[in-house]
Amino acid sequence: MLFIDSNIFLEVELAQEHGVPAKNFLKAVQSGRLDAYTTDFHIDNVVIVMENYGKSWRDIAVFLTSLLQYRGLSIYHLTIYDKIEATEVMRDEGLDFDDALAVRTMKKLNIKVIVSYDKDFDRVKWVKRKTPEDLGF
Repeated sequence: MLFIDSNIFLEVELAQEHGVPAKNFLKAVQSGRLDAYTTDFHIDNVVIVMENYGKSWRDIAVFLTSLLQYRGLSIYHLTIYDKIEATEVMRDEGLDFDDALAVRTMKKLNIKVIVSYDKDFDRVKWVKRKTPEDLGF
């Protein structure tokens, strides 16, 4: 089981440097070859960044609708308790809020690997950060 960070989706949606391997990785999740989680917060984060980059409502709708086709993706819906507990992760690991939410969710779901380009996760001893390229994409 893997956790997908927001930046993997953003690489594709914003056609960034790692867009091709990120897209190939996401296709594997979409087809169900890989199983992964993300949170509703991380999806909202993708939408906000897309909007800040000038993406239209149509682009956002296409992104959100595409998530319904991901056979290997589960979306964890955060509670206020999860968010409160994430503040403890912020304190203990020195992460910002969205990274702390990812780590908190990973711990709760017993997921050890995050797919991300964010090197801040490398500070968390029990988390293994992998890029799509590391996974062969």
